[in-house]
Amino acid sequence: MTAKRADRNLLSIFRRRPSGDWTHPAALLLLAALLTGCRESSGWVPTLSATQVPVFPPVTPAPAATATPTALPTHAPTLSPIGPLEFTVSASKADVWNAPENENSYWELQTQLVLGEKVLVLDQRDAWARIVAVEQPSKKDPRGYPGWVRSEALAAGWPAAPAIAVVVKSRSRITPDAGGADGPVVYLDSRLPVVTATVDRVRVRLPGGGEGWIPMADVRLAADPALPVPADQAFKIAETFVGVPYRWGGTTASGLDCSGLPYRLYHAFGVALSRDSDDQALEGRFVDRYNIRKGDVIFVSESSGGKITHEAIYWGNDQVMDADTPQGVTIRPMPEFFKYYFWITARRFLP
Repeated sequence: MTAKRADRNLLSIFRRRPSGDWTHPAALLLLAALLTGCRESSGWVPTLSATQVPVFPPVTPAPAATATPTALPTHAPTLSPIGPLEFTVSASKADVWNAPENENSYWELQTQLVLGEKVLVLDQRDAWARIVAVEQPSKKDPRGYPGWVRSEALAAGWPAAPAIAVVVKSRSRITPDAGGADGPVVYLDSRLPVVTATVDRVRVRLPGGGEGWIPMADVRLAADPALPVPADQAFKIAETFVGVPYRWGGTTASGLDCSGLPYRLYHAFGVALSRDSDDQALEGRFVDRYNIRKGDVIFVSESSGGKITHEAIYWGNDQVMDADTPQGVTIRPMPEFFKYYFWITARRFLP
């Protein structure tokens, strides 16, 4: 990524709690009314069916130009333009690579997607899809962050619902039945349409078909997840990332890079920012070094006046939180941090 360290000496996110209390009985009645389209639910629990659709439409060969058959090539083209088509991530997380042949090459991971994230599919190559991640802005493509992802991690369509459940824990689990055995892991910022809700659980619709339950305490419910909410809760969530390993291109609790930490944390609480450090450094509001407050993002370089190679979240009390190597995500004193870096700028993203 363009803003991660040039020497690959590996390299920090925030957000809040909703202003409304969705666990209050009156709020749950309102949610039921939104979902059923009536003033009261009369005890009926709505269910929404979803049909798995093929991930990619077949590519139909062009007909021969004349009645005389033409010899077919010995192999089919490997790249099939099919898009842009709207798809949703159906896996807990999906790695985005710069090319299919570079899968599992540490330095070629571009970013990561989480369950429910929206993408546009542009092309298909065998078991791969060339995509842009529309919720991860980047100067690399005006539509979103570009790269390649395995087709099996995607389901067709961008589901809509009156309310969306956004995961606001570093990780949670979806269970097939209320109170049943644990199901797949879901990560911070995963977004799923709400089917119904109780005081302590939310039933959600899964991309590609099926439904499951997630604890109410692990999500925030919103008609529009892009609307910012108070950020106090984000600081509590950020603390749970301490000790998460550094991962080039990572945006989840399984591994984070310096820009993936603030990107994923802030986005989960309705604050949009770009995926990479050099793009983020041009967004938000400028803050000088004498007026920074908890939650501001500091952008630094390994040389005085050099290009941005790292970033950290100012944690207050003369400390920063960042994802760096080899220790992963830590909170450390600023004097220690600035033994290795030079201040470039700071930006404020939180309200």
